[in-house]
Amino acid sequence: MNHLIKLSVKAYQSKLAYILRHTLQVMFPIILVGSFAEVLRFTFFSKSGYISTITNLNQWLPLYNNLTQLTDLIFECTINIIALYAAFFSTQYTLKAYQKEIPGGAMVGLLAYLIIAYQNSGNNGFSFNNYLVSQGMLLGIIVGYITGRVLALFINDQTHSVTELIKPIVIISLIAALINLLLVFVNQISLPTYVASYITGSTGSQAFWYVIGMGMLTDIMATFAIGGPFINSPTFTDAPSWANLMHALKTGSAWNAPFKYTDTTIFHSFANFGGSGCVLALIIAILLVSHEHRYRSVSKWSLFPAIFNNHYSMMLGIPILYNPIFFIPFVVAPLINMLIAGGLLSLNLIPAAVYPVPAGTPAPLIALIGTNGNWGVFFLSLVLIVIDVIVYIPFVKVAEKIIAESGVKHEK
Repeated sequence: MNHLIKLSVKAYQSKLAYILRHTLQVMFPIILVGSFAEVLRFTFFSKSGYISTITNLNQWLPLYNNLTQLTDLIFECTINIIALYAAFFSTQYTLKAYQKEIPGGAMVGLLAYLIIAYQNSGNNGFSFNNYLVSQGMLLGIIVGYITGRVLALFINDQTHSVTELIKPIVIISLIAALINLLLVFVNQISLPTYVASYITGSTGSQAFWYVIGMGMLTDIMATFAIGGPFINSPTFTDAPSWANLMHALKTGSAWNAPFKYTDTTIFHSFANFGGSGCVLALIIAILLVSHEHRYRSVSKWSLFPAIFNNHYSMMLGIPILYNPIFFIPFVVAPLINMLIAGGLLSLNLIPAAVYPVPAGTPAPLIALIGTNGNWGVFFLSLVLIVIDVIVYIPFVKVAEKIIAESGVKHEK
């Protein structure tokens, strides 16, 4: 363990870690505001949202539609263009890491990413690839890093003039345009449809291990800011969900559902507390044992969004993204939950969550509502959260030790 800590300390002191750490941390306030806006928009100010559903908020709250528009606007301009911020700040801190002072340098990184994400919508339309803008943070960081290195290579910050920016901007723009052309030929796979069709045509054991594998893949990809197969909230419109719901309506019970092992019944019901990686458990672990001021501050601010399964602010504020220390519990905690829940489902000790739940339902309540009020699954959810907290605690302590020994607490 000491050897691992020494390696981690050395990694934390590298230029690449400096760039990643500062890029994510400086984005934290923006994404935190966006997280609050997203929760309010889809949980409070949406007619299908959890709070709006149980309180009929849209019927008595003044300016309900205006608040919906306001929170939607903030969400769209923060979280939904997160990759643009990543490209900008990654360029800025790459230049700073290599001790280059280039006015406007960060804007070149933003320009490069806008060129990559641009798409021709026809009829002189002007738009950008929504997936690249909202889910492409990793690509944004890479583009910013490369842009910063190119600028640092071509420009002497002691003598450079504005005209010296022309050559690297032309080179960067051409490379970005070529990447854009390549992306045009990339075919998109409809993962939700593929996942649903695989589950429908598989035996029980095959579907179980498939869901476990896809759940793990989703959490692994989340640590790299890439949307995985189960990253979206359940829609309850795929074939297995419809079959389960029809069975429940016909029999009047959630027991003995035909498709016990789906992303809804296992992953979203028991392995997504606070968002990917069971982030709610990490928040609780930090508040229980951490003495690191920044950890505690970020966790307190992130608690409200995490209750409604929004993990963005924790991913950037701690940060969890690209952090090898938190990678293990981030993947292992949900895996434990899925294995326990799947095992109990296979033994028919708990019913499957087959009923639709409102958007933004707090994670511990998803299984309860999805089973139409089975208190056994609610108790199971609480037990799993406790297990997840126990899993996270030693890694929180190790992370604090690495911060103290690496000296990053005092860097600027």
